[in-house]
Amino acid sequence: MKITVTELQNLTKKALAKQGFSPKEAKVISGILLYAQLRGNNQGVVKLIGNGIPQRLVAKPPKVVKETPVSALLDGRKTHAMLVMDKVANMAIAKAKKSGIGIVGNFNTDESTGALGYYVTKIANKGFIGIAYASAPFQTTAPYGSTEARYCTNPMAYGIPTQNDPIVLDMSTSAMAYYGLIQAKTAGNKVGKDIGYGKNGTITDDPAEIMAGAIKTFGEHKGSGLALVVQIFAGAFVRADSFDNSSDNAGNLVMAIDPNILTPKKAFNKEVSSIIKRVKSARKQKGVTEILVPGERGNRFYNSVMKSGKIEIEDNLYKELQKVNE
Repeated sequence: MKITVTELQNLTKKALAKQGFSPKEAKVISGILLYAQLRGNNQGVVKLIGNGIPQRLVAKPPKVVKETPVSALLDGRKTHAMLVMDKVANMAIAKAKKSGIGIVGNFNTDESTGALGYYVTKIANKGFIGIAYASAPFQTTAPYGSTEARYCTNPMAYGIPTQNDPIVLDMSTSAMAYYGLIQAKTAGNKVGKDIGYGKNGTITDDPAEIMAGAIKTFGEHKGSGLALVVQIFAGAFVRADSFDNSSDNAGNLVMAIDPNILTPKKAFNKEVSSIIKRVKSARKQKGVTEILVPGERGNRFYNSVMKSGKIEIEDNLYKELQKVNE
């Protein structure tokens, strides 16, 4: 069904207020959720249904525990991960403005950070290269060659400024994001048989069974290797835990890099734009009308939605979102 963007925004803000967030906090979180939803990304309002993302009563403001001119490490202190990650990204930007590079991480958060593309887009829109990694001790994804979950979905994202819209590569290292499974389950849909295993290790297309078992990494050994790297960057490197379902000590790492530290920014943006043009001009396969670069599909989806003022939302998801606001 289609609803207006305004209705979706209001439902999101009301749900967050009901779950205990202040207007200021709700504005940040809704911005992150709607960034995804309005781009057709499964990291959107599906996070609000069921148990949702309630504010934890034990939450305290994030605290810097280690800092240098180019880096910082924050203890999230149980504050919602999206609020902490937003602060981490802002600190990375501030350090990049001052020193050319900013590397900021955090530990001691639990919830999903939302679409990492949100944070690297914010960085790229300031003229910097943005890199983000997120990991959690919650085990959802099997290493290549196994049917047993070890990694979380371990997403990573890159935002690169150009003369026009930035390149934004935002991807999970698992074959499907965990919230993609939740979305499929909510809609009553099956997933591809190349997505994951049930708890007994057999291939299944039932999202509920995969959630009880293990998701595959994408690209076999290549995705598994990248999942390991993300686990280290957003785990061991930032004092977060790994491979412990009883732990709520998840971590994130964000980098902001000023191209000027190696090459003039204008020249960099011009050359990146030239690279994009050459990539898009490559000979197309039969049936392909256009070669897209990361971020283009999402931006077009967003522009189309905002032009019409309406967005398609799955019926069951809409009903569940309404229940949250009852």
